[in-house]
Amino acid sequence: MRDNREWIGEGLRSALEKITYPVHHLDFETFMPAVPKFGDTRPYQVIPTQWSNHIEHPEGRLDHAEYLCRDGRDPREELAVTLLDSLGGEGSICVYSSYERSVLERLAEDFPSLRKDLKRVIARLWDLHMVIRDHYYHPAFEGSYSIKAVLPAVVPSLSYADLAIRDGGVAACEYARMIFTVSDWIEKAQIEEALLRYCERDTLAMVELRKELKKRAG
Repeated sequence: MRDNREWIGEGLRSALEKITYPVHHLDFETFMPAVPKFGDTRPYQVIPTQWSNHIEHPEGRLDHAEYLCRDGRDPREELAVTLLDSLGGEGSICVYSSYERSVLERLAEDFPSLRKDLKRVIARLWDLHMVIRDHYYHPAFEGSYSIKAVLPAVVPSLSYADLAIRDGGVAACEYARMIFTVSDWIEKAQIEEALLRYCERDTLAMVELRKELKKRAG
């Protein structure tokens, strides 16, 4: 039974193998200003402000790239251009949930010159959340398949406990505060570092989850 013991579905291994290398692991952070800050945006529109990408190569080498807009300009186009450069044209793009897809689709809508390339990226997405939901369960999930519940159950050595920012809601608030409120450069630098480390942890979590689940799949 899924509700009281670890369950490993027969299809877990084959689901995990449906990827091509290099495997990218992508996470966005966003904020939703009530009052639009940029042209051609509406109240509460999701604005992506940073991304993290851990890249796993066939031989096991792991690289990391990241982007964070550090000032008050509209970050969307530069974010998209730098992301396309990091993702290149090869390899699966591991995400956790459909959120990254929705952000990419909106970017493709907002920037016609990048639409074709962004659509190619969308076609490469591979959702680890769906793989776990369909093929694996641990009682420590306590009914939740969020990455915050799954990670400590599957990879106890890795968590968010050591971070200054530990969830996306706080990240969004801290980003807005860093850009539009805080004037002290030391405090700005502290928030910037906390934002980078939080987004980085999300993509590292996906790397480690894939690795551990492959072991458990046998």
